Amino acid sequence: MSSGGSGNRPPVVPCNILIKRLCSAGRVPDAERVFAALGASATAVTYNTMVNGYCRAGRIEDARRLIGAMPFPPDTFTFNPLIRALCVRGRVPDALAVFDDMIQRGCSPSVVTYSILLDATCKASGYRQAMALLDEMRAKGCEPDIVTYNVLINAMCNEGDVNEALSFLCSLPSRGCKPDAVTYTPVLKSLCGSERWKEAEELLAEMASNKCAPDEVAFNTIITSLCQKGLVDRAIKVVDHMSEHGCIPDIVTYSSILDGLCNEGRIDDAVELLSRLQSYGCKPDSIAYTTVLKGLYSAERCEHAEELLAEMVRCDCSPDEVTFNTIISSLCQKGLVNCAIKVVKQMSEHRYIPDIITYNCVIDGLCNEKCIDEAMNLLSNLQSYGCKLDIVTYNTVLKGLCGVDRWEDAEQLMKGLLLQAIETLKIMAENGCIPNSTTYNIVVDALLKAGKTQVALELLSGMINDTPDLTTYNTVISNIAKAGKMEEALDLLRVMVSSGLCPDTTTYQSLAYGISREDGTDRAIGMLCRVQDMGLSPDTTFYNALLLGLCENWRMDIAIDCFAHMVSNGCMPDESTYILLLEALAYEGLLDEAEELLGDLCSRGVLDKSLIEKESRYS
Repeated sequence: MSSGGSGNRPPVVPCNILIKRLCSAGRVPDAERVFAALGASATAVTYNTMVNGYCRAGRIEDARRLIGAMPFPPDTFTFNPLIRALCVRGRVPDALAVFDDMIQRGCSPSVVTYSILLDATCKASGYRQAMALLDEMRAKGCEPDIVTYNVLINAMCNEGDVNEALSFLCSLPSRGCKPDAVTYTPVLKSLCGSERWKEAEELLAEMASNKCAPDEVAFNTIITSLCQKGLVDRAIKVVDHMSEHGCIPDIVTYSSILDGLCNEGRIDDAVELLSRLQSYGCKPDSIAYTTVLKGLYSAERCEHAEELLAEMVRCDCSPDEVTFNTIISSLCQKGLVNCAIKVVKQMSEHRYIPDIITYNCVIDGLCNEKCIDEAMNLLSNLQSYGCKLDIVTYNTVLKGLCGVDRWEDAEQLMKGLLLQAIETLKIMAENGCIPNSTTYNIVVDALLKAGKTQVALELLSGMINDTPDLTTYNTVISNIAKAGKMEEALDLLRVMVSSGLCPDTTTYQSLAYGISREDGTDRAIGMLCRVQDMGLSPDTTFYNALLLGLCENWRMDIAIDCFAHMVSNGCMPDESTYILLLEALAYEGLLDEAEELLGDLCSRGVLDKSLIEKESRYS
């Protein structure tokens, strides 16, 4: 397309459609060329479409740049994709900053805008934090819709607060919203997860009375939960009620029942139900067959399993590698490795060759059963079977070698197994299978648990070119800190930070544990300063863990000094911090100061007044 004079410019509407389709297909560079060809003919819709394309492709800075260059005032269709893209990537503070900028530009957020932010806030900070945003939304005259409320109810259920979800559900009519099937489903699932079956069944009845007939998804939610809890007979009764609500049980329904029956050892009932599915108008699929096959093999009824495999072939639902691997994996997880090995041998009879996934399952099963020698023998034979070993294979064997309980019983054997594990690392490299961070995590963790701190540090040092991940560093820092070797822990932290990794909550908690056990205020504060000298800013969670550790070790004087250091470095205390400080003051005998501080905090609404009546844990 030419981007010459305005007389040669392509028509806008077809180009807008083309840009949208190109972006949807992931062809953003092609969309950019069409956008450039439009030049000054581009409309607000064109810009919004291109912004959306950038956001979907993760090119957030390009989206920001384009918004800044728009010759039109941005609207909600401009900002919503950017806010959504930031939220999806966990950048909620940045999304809220865009939201504030949107308002400052005179663009009123829509219900979609608020729903995006509510969902992200729920995931990042919990539904209680999101409720404040809901109040703000209504105060600004933007009425939430059922999608908005569904986000909150789903978050309540995910956080385990089903009572709050039920209460909120009941309030929806007064809020001018009618619940839909999406509203009810997470509540049903949570009630089932809490084994509140009667309430779940009552909620189904309520759905029907509210002319929101439960669908197959709602019924399957309850049926699956009942089966997982071992209440198959009750689940079957729910299946019988489905027709009363105009729902027909599908293969998902019956697969849940089959799985429940097999888990209860009622294999004959499962086989009978499977044979009757056709008469119910439901053709069994590979999942249904595989479920029953797992049950038969688990009961060591191999002949019956063979008959069922033959039936699968007759019914044009032939077993494949996935079927066999699923069965083998299930058997190994249940500790039935010998039975799993029999199934591996049967694969060839059905013209399937076991692959590396198959053997990885068996090796994992052998290692879990402490059959390390057998696992090593199988490992040595795999290449002769035509299988190329992958990282999962090696990591599984290493985990088995490092997890053998006999280490604690025999130092010599432990040393031998360690050498064998480290030798396996070398073999991996020779076979072109480069150890990854998971590989090192397995060995490093085992070395540390075995008290081989120096060997672990040497291995970590040799791994620098292989870029240890945060988990590796956290494992080592945690163990070193617990061993009281804080100098080494801080040195390792410096290496970690210089490699571009940022500490997380686990890192800080490990450091807090170690620092809280240092002798004297000067040592503790000195180590805090060393952490800050690395360009790190310990947060409230870190300081709370530190204060808790100090209080639990009855080192209240150091706790008070660390609190002062916290505030002087601009880290704002929260309720937990103040409670710990109050307990430290009370323990030190500074009761008047503690009472005065408590009164001040309560008057400012920082702490609940009921805390006045509570006795300090350390008083």
